[in-house]
Amino acid sequence: MKKFLLVLSFFLIVSVLAQSLEDLEKSWLELLQRVVREPDSDELVELGRKLSAKRRLAQLETLKDSVLEENLDKFVANLSEMSETRDDLLDECFVLFPKLKADVASFERGDNSKLNSVCALWKLGYKPVVPQGFAAWLVQTFLSDPFLIDWNLVFFLKNSSNKDVIAKQIRQECEKLKDKEKDYPALYRLMVLAKQLDGADSQLESELSRYIELMTSLERYSSERLSNEEFEKFSRALNNLNLKKDNLKAILSHLAERSGIQDAVMRELGNDRSNLQRVVARWKFRVDLMILVVSAFFVTLFLLPRKLKISFFAFFKAYRIAIWLCQKELSKDPTDIRLRTQLAMFYERIGENEKAFQQYKIVRDLSRMVKKDRILPRA
Repeated sequence: MKKFLLVLSFFLIVSVLAQSLEDLEKSWLELLQRVVREPDSDELVELGRKLSAKRRLAQLETLKDSVLEENLDKFVANLSEMSETRDDLLDECFVLFPKLKADVASFERGDNSKLNSVCALWKLGYKPVVPQGFAAWLVQTFLSDPFLIDWNLVFFLKNSSNKDVIAKQIRQECEKLKDKEKDYPALYRLMVLAKQLDGADSQLESELSRYIELMTSLERYSSERLSNEEFEKFSRALNNLNLKKDNLKAILSHLAERSGIQDAVMRELGNDRSNLQRVVARWKFRVDLMILVVSAFFVTLFLLPRKLKISFFAFFKAYRIAIWLCQKELSKDPTDIRLRTQLAMFYERIGENEKAFQQYKIVRDLSRMVKKDRILPRA
């Protein structure tokens, strides 16, 4: 009984004192001395495993506070923001936070609600076995939550043991939705993700890429007039696109009508006049609504501090404006790692993956300059 009380009192002392790395080291030395005196104590061994895990995890600056406090929610949040990786600390993580080990088991059994808890564990060495049905859930969820796919999820899936299977299933799910024109930008991002996982090209990805490029090109003419040659070029591109394109036709017809070539629109696009007029009317309404939204954005642009503006525009999915603001802020402090990570994520969300990976490489190099023992994932 006396021995048990001594162990219990020592455990309490460790819990109270280990609020800094110095206290942690002191507690560790005291524990080693007690183990020498009581080598057969199972309680001390168990306590030693936890204290050892705490010591190793606390060496990571981003995680230090949450580890010392043993705060699971804070640990998950900080790990998600952490830029460095260590592939030898997963066991320590499970020793200190056993709930995470249970969450991993639940996720691999198909409980996708645990994704947020386990998504960043790849940074500590977790190589997930992604469960059957995850791809279908990912596609459907991403259509309503464009923030779901971030750099953590990309590398989480790239580190999975069955990433080729997941890539194939993502493509299959996207094929089922290829008639949903409003979802094409999201489907294209999903197809790019599939290619990031297995490196394979696909016809649907190619067609979606052409659709996005054509839509972007048409949007550039929102305040300009189309020439006949430009109209014919766009008409040919539309005819060669093997996807639904009602929205693109509506945009083109609106631009052509404003440019005084409405008759050519009817001839080239071959739409029934009344149907086309209804589509154009809907498009005009969207343009008016867009003007109101953009006006609100620009008013906000002059009222908020720049870093708050970035969060504001990101919340409203105005990623190009957020990117521009990030670049302006980085011109003052090019070494801001957190801001560069945000910029990379914004590039990912608009499908400019090369620029995103370039920013991640810069983050990696900056991190190495700050702490030579930090290693970022290779893009």
